[in-house]
Amino acid sequence: MYKMKIQHFNRLNDIPGIERFSGILPVFATQEYADYLKEVRNYSTIWFYCIISPNIQLIIPFAVRNRYILKDGKFLTATISSDENTDTETEREFLNSIIAFIGQNKLCDWIGQPPNWSLFRVVPSNSIYCEFGTYRIDLVNNDEKVLFNKINYHHKRLINKSQNNNIIVKRGSELLDDCVNIFTEAAVRGNHTLPTKNEIKEFFDYLPDNVNIYVSYNDTIPLSSIVHFSNKFCLYLTYIGTISAQSVGGNHFLHWQAIKDAKNNGIQYIDFIGARINPIPGSKQEGIQKFKKYFGGELVKGYLWKMPIRKSKYYFYNFLVRCKYFIEFKKYEGDIIDQEIRRKNEKKVHSIISMIL
Repeated sequence: MYKMKIQHFNRLNDIPGIERFSGILPVFATQEYADYLKEVRNYSTIWFYCIISPNIQLIIPFAVRNRYILKDGKFLTATISSDENTDTETEREFLNSIIAFIGQNKLCDWIGQPPNWSLFRVVPSNSIYCEFGTYRIDLVNNDEKVLFNKINYHHKRLINKSQNNNIIVKRGSELLDDCVNIFTEAAVRGNHTLPTKNEIKEFFDYLPDNVNIYVSYNDTIPLSSIVHFSNKFCLYLTYIGTISAQSVGGNHFLHWQAIKDAKNNGIQYIDFIGARINPIPGSKQEGIQKFKKYFGGELVKGYLWKMPIRKSKYYFYNFLVRCKYFIEFKKYEGDIIDQEIRRKNEKKVHSIISMIL
């Protein structure tokens, strides 16, 4: 493969022919999201761009942050092509050329794991990667009746039960306090992180047209909540929290309402963000993915990947992270890529032992 001529731009609208990408840019590839990352997270975003042919242009946003003597980078989305029929080897060469540019211009010391919504079709040479997926609902080619019929019987039963029990769903930024209360309790019970009130306010400050809150209620009692990012291309169910076992049906009804609203608003897809491939039976991950799967979405497979650019700094940073966890008496699990590679290796070892025995 030839080496592509890569261009980079500090502003999205400076890209020539950006109108070709109208309607296919995820919200995380927009200038508004880049401005949010700059002001709130101290990431500077650039867009890599390449012309393959008159009909095929590729772009991808890349964010870099300074951490004293270290600089980490991450891709904010997967490769975005103006032609949906672009072949995977062209995408791979695009990524290889970008990595060469990053290394030559010392843009960062390592490329970290991208966010879960950045599902790549291919990975570049010499990267560290794992297979990953997401459940995605096509809203364009399915009407509301078909969408509901595709939902698993168990989910449909709970949705109908919630409606019969007068569970209601509301949406809007004015629900912030109820959303935060739900998230606070859910984070404690589930031992995971959900955004704080200030963080959600920052979403609304910088992305007022792309963020919304849903809350389900039993009378006036909040049950579950979603904070999602969306534009006309896709709605990403980004943060979800429930407060009790009684909220299970309300949570299903909440998701169904978000699906219907997205359909009515002309959004092309719903993305449930993240699905491990063949999760451990009976595990928490399997339960979460069954919940997503049963809404009738298609499992789309791809990859998450990362790469050291300057290995000494990359491993030094990882050493510091491990030290921090050790001091705080926490077990360091690594990112999703680390976890999936470890799980795959353990599975191989078990297979070898079984064969020997």
